[in-house]
Amino acid sequence: MDNRYMIVKYIKKPDGKYDEVTEFKRHYRNTDLQMSKVILDFEKKTVVKNGLNPDAGYDDMIEFYKRMLGGRLTPYLPKD
Repeated sequence: MDNRYMIVKYIKKPDGKYDEVTEFKRHYRNTDLQMSKVILDFEKKTVVKNGLNPDAGYDDMIEFYKRMLGGRLTPYLPKD
């Protein structure tokens, strides 16, 4: 597996709307931990950070992003 972490950030635009930036990385940095809303660990299948819904687990978040991103997420998911 090339990318271990899924990192999701929300950036506020001048018009008040938000852009979602989703990255897939091998490692995350302290700045990622501070700036992101969600970090998922694909190797351990755990939630590192969840600022959107703290009660949601790894499987819940994966299902949420599958619905939101559709087929764009599939290439990054770990092969079972």
